Amino acid sequence: MKRSKLKQILIAAILGTVIMFIWGGFSHMVLFIGAGFTPLPNEDKVIEILKSSIPEQGLYLFPGKDFRKKYTPEEESAFMNKFQFGPVGMIMYRPIGGNPLSPKKLITQLISNFLSSLTAAFVASLLLATYWKRVLAITLLGGLACISVGMIYWNWYEFPTNFFLAQCIDLLICFFLAGLLIAKVVSQPINATKP
Repeated sequence: MKRSKLKQILIAAILGTVIMFIWGGFSHMVLFIGAGFTPLPNEDKVIEILKSSIPEQGLYLFPGKDFRKKYTPEEESAFMNKFQFGPVGMIMYRPIGGNPLSPKKLITQLISNFLSSLTAAFVASLLLATYWKRVLAITLLGGLACISVGMIYWNWYEFPTNFFLAQCIDLLICFFLAGLLIAKVVSQPINATKP
């Protein structure tokens, strides 16, 4: 790959990162897209129970089962009975709080946006397609992320449908906006037909 093409991809990735980061802040803090969380009823009482019951940070599923362990038919039946008749859920728990907008979280988000934009810019550089087809391809990468990850959480862990759909809409808009710029910066391969 020529140095000029690598430079285009890098510039497109940086600009895409900026667009994605700005969109993420706007969509979550102004439009509240994906804000499908419900406040916990009786929060203070539940938190006290969690503090006295869960000593370590982790992702907990209930009813609990260690899928690496072999269970007797009776234990398996008891688990299935608990699962079928509920309640069922998961708790992401950290015993010590923190800053919801900490520099570490913002930097991690920026890295995620950069890697996503870099991938999109690289894919765009490979396409023998018009500008709008490359924008569509980049937008579809956002859809792929939603389907390949979000749908698993919606299906297996029963994340609410409105939360799942909001995440998909958010990702599609994010990748579309970044795609508008990335597809403009990354030129078509030499043998591409002009629109």
